[in-house]
Amino acid sequence: MRQAIRHAIENLPDTHRDVLLLRYVEELDTEETAGILRSSCGAVKVRSHRARAALKKLIESGVEP
Repeated sequence: MRQAIRHAIENLPDTHRDVLLLRYVEELDTEETAGILRSSCGAVKVRSHRARAALKKLIESGVEP
């Protein structure tokens, strides 16, 4: 399962991948993530939601490595 998640993350667009890695791997909060991405907190929240949805879709579709 971990391999599938890693592969799915690699296949996400940069904007989705960046926000997921910062928020959930690096465990940064919304404000820290917004600062790094030079974005607003609202934009980070929207990107995070969309990135999780895209990741879920990729995993459920069984993207192959």
